[in-house]
Amino acid sequence: MKTDIKDQKLMYWLDQNSRATNKELGKKVGISEQAIGYKLKRLEEKGAIKRYVTFVNTPALGYIHYKVLLRLHNTDVKKEKEIIIFLVKNKNIRWVVSCSGKWDINFSILAKSAEDFTTIYRDIEKKIGDYISEKSVSILIKSPGLTKEYLLGMSEAKIRLYGEKKAEKELDTIDKKILKSISQNSRKNIVEIAEEINSTIDVVRYRLKKLEETKIISGYTVQLGFDKIGVLRYSVFFSLHKMSDEIERKMFEFAQRQNNIVFMLILIGTYDLSLELEVPSYQVLESIIKKFREEFANNISDFEIIFNTDEFKYNFYPF
Repeated sequence: MKTDIKDQKLMYWLDQNSRATNKELGKKVGISEQAIGYKLKRLEEKGAIKRYVTFVNTPALGYIHYKVLLRLHNTDVKKEKEIIIFLVKNKNIRWVVSCSGKWDINFSILAKSAEDFTTIYRDIEKKIGDYISEKSVSILIKSPGLTKEYLLGMSEAKIRLYGEKKAEKELDTIDKKILKSISQNSRKNIVEIAEEINSTIDVVRYRLKKLEETKIISGYTVQLGFDKIGVLRYSVFFSLHKMSDEIERKMFEFAQRQNNIVFMLILIGTYDLSLELEVPSYQVLESIIKKFREEFANNISDFEIIFNTDEFKYNFYPF
């Protein structure tokens, strides 16, 4: 799909706050409220915008984020599709991506404890274990995000933190219903939410504000159809040594300077770090990773590049 600078600006600002009104977006993009409505409809119809996502701070709700990579065997296209559908339907899984490279599937499980994770994963293995030749499991410790400056051709990304651990908070039924209602459509208005959960506008407005103030909701973003806008997505996993808080800080400063790095994940498990990149070509990826390896040569033991081919699930509150 061909996009112009206004389309790119719109996607950029939706990525930062997809709950902004058409009027607010119009001021950011420099076009009318009506023109924003037209562009949104066009981008949605063309598949450049897939859905509007609410960032829910699940660590604050007591969840641990496990990143799982699977290498498959004894499968064909039909069987792989069945496996993907099975994972997407699992209410404990918040992200599912098919990929190429060493790994075939990249997904994330939310669990309350190691025991809880074991139960969830064993249930998965009961169904698809015959098709798994190798697996990798890592626990996500922190995941500082970066704005998509590449959409505007800007050089240095701004930090945005999602999933920072705060004091655990128990949600009541109304809170849970609100989060479920907007988890896959953050642009849903308060009237629609109230009708859907059988509550009042005032209650929904108050609860939504509280969820934002307490950082249970840590932001609103957009799921883009990257294949439609000419963007390739890669995850680069690193095994590290001689790590320290200072080295981690320098790595994040490096990530900020590269406008194609959108997440830096600190992990414990098979891997210690993952850089999530959105690039126009493999050559750009190679250039960034080469610089990173040169700058942190004393800290990198090994690395693995995987190409994320298609994103099937992106839901921060899948329950």
